[in-house]
Amino acid sequence: MEESEDVPTDYFESSFGKIAYYTEGKGPKLILLHAAGHDHHDFDSIMPTLTNKYEVIRIDWPGHGKSIWTSEKEISAIYFPILLKEFLNKKAPEGSTLMGNSIGGFAAMKLSLDHPHLVKGLILIDTGGMNELDFFSKTFIKLKSSPWFTSLVWNLFPRFYIKIENTHTIQILNRVKKSKFAPQAIETNALLWKSFLDEKYNLRDKVSQIQKPTLILWGKNDPVIYPKFGKDLNERISNSELVLLETGHIPFAEDPERFLQFTFGFLAKYNL
Repeated sequence: MEESEDVPTDYFESSFGKIAYYTEGKGPKLILLHAAGHDHHDFDSIMPTLTNKYEVIRIDWPGHGKSIWTSEKEISAIYFPILLKEFLNKKAPEGSTLMGNSIGGFAAMKLSLDHPHLVKGLILIDTGGMNELDFFSKTFIKLKSSPWFTSLVWNLFPRFYIKIENTHTIQILNRVKKSKFAPQAIETNALLWKSFLDEKYNLRDKVSQIQKPTLILWGKNDPVIYPKFGKDLNERISNSELVLLETGHIPFAEDPERFLQFTFGFLAKYNL
């Protein structure tokens, strides 16, 4: 069944462009941050359950979904935490729990380090920002930084890192396939991958400073950001717990039931 066209709750004018965001539910605020090349719909599989207890706010990163990058600066992952700070200063100045996947996890960690008053807790899912790149990883990132290569593997790459096929993951793959034809989508994705080599994207030596309760959820079969990085992150953040799931890079869509089981256990434990 084809998804209906959704309308953002509103737009937020950031320093980097107009950001579409979507708000549902009532309760404590829970901010959901998607991966590069995806959009807020990634979390559709867990939304009905989360919105029973939380006010869930999903954003589309610039150059994704209905959000637009208008800055003269070249789009880069290192600006996403700044954009997130601007957004939360307006929409959740009292603090909220952040749930971030991949590049979204990087933004959540960086915000927690720089502006801890805006963060009550972290749920980090196969997160970026823990750079310890071998030759193969660096080579692939350099290739992915090229628009021609990004275009070539656009549909193949998500099929590589999503390991469980179900209704939710099929819908994600269909959205990714469709998004290739959005204006500047390929260039945006290539530039974001280029930024993964920026030293500012590497938080590995800083994450031990994170003081917030942290749940780390990781797919055992993630072929892109390996589980060893989740284990390393768990060892470095003192107030953290690690759960490995039998999934690829997007556990909340690949195995929503078990993902929610651990998520709600964590939220209840810390009264978030």
